[in-house]
Amino acid sequence: MAKKVSFNKDDTRQHIILLLKYISEGIFEKENILAMSLLCAVAGESIFLLGPPGTAKSLVARRLKLVFKEAKSFEYLMSRFSTPDEIFGPVSISKLKNEDKYERITDGYLPNCTVVFLDEIWKAGPAIQNALLTVINERIYKNGSQTLSLPMKALIAASNELPAENEGLEALWDRFLVRMVSNCISDERTFFKMIRQDRVPEVVIPDELLITDDTFASWQSAIAHITISDETCTIVANIRKLLKEEEKKQKRTTTLDFYVSDRRWKKLFHLMRTSAWLNGRVSTDETDCILLIHCLWNKEEFIAQTIECVMKAFTLHIEQRITKLHTTIDYA
Repeated sequence: MAKKVSFNKDDTRQHIILLLKYISEGIFEKENILAMSLLCAVAGESIFLLGPPGTAKSLVARRLKLVFKEAKSFEYLMSRFSTPDEIFGPVSISKLKNEDKYERITDGYLPNCTVVFLDEIWKAGPAIQNALLTVINERIYKNGSQTLSLPMKALIAASNELPAENEGLEALWDRFLVRMVSNCISDERTFFKMIRQDRVPEVVIPDELLITDDTFASWQSAIAHITISDETCTIVANIRKLLKEEEKKQKRTTTLDFYVSDRRWKKLFHLMRTSAWLNGRVSTDETDCILLIHCLWNKEEFIAQTIECVMKAFTLHIEQRITKLHTTIDYA
């Protein structure tokens, strides 16, 4: 039984900080991933975790489920032999026999759950991949003649590799707005702290902190009123310019190494607005743009270059002014 906690229910920033404190308990060097996962859930987006086995990727999803009141979770390890029945539920034999309807029994499967974790996502077959496209992007699932509106707040996918090229996985990869690397514990002191831990503690979040459906809906309404600042637009314009320049350096006629679709940009601005609101602001600022280091890379080998483009975008206008001044001085 969790102890009651007193906090200002109108202070969303404090609410989120307290939730992160609970779900981070007993997990080491995963604070950023947990924070980004919670941000994705509030924004209604999905996150992909790249990393080897045994780096707490599934535990992140289990902890995220705890923040929602009366939440249901679904976990599945994909393989080449996985079928849609195992993800979306088996076909109802009685409806098929008695009503001549092809519908799935979705209770306990992905369409009926709040937080979903799909491991080894790229091993899913084409039928599962195609269904996931609308599940992730529109939060709907076509079940026979019905179109189900899903209660899913977040889908967390994981793999120890990125999607293979030229296998039709580009559309599914593009659906994961946030992409993070989940590595083993790097700090030695933290590593031995984990070793000495008997077991990962069971976390019970106080009922008053849980995010209800009404709370979630009110947050979405508030986020819609967050202003996108000119400052944010300037930084994003710089990022777009720098990514195009980086693309040209590859000297290839066709490449998507630094490609970001208009749909992704639209969603990224929504993610930044969500960040601004959760931090108690009425408009976005430069701190929200830092999130983009986890959203713009497409290949592991270009993560460093993508991060450099994002960080350089903050000071690009200053560098341009300095260059202009140098030119003026040289001509003088």
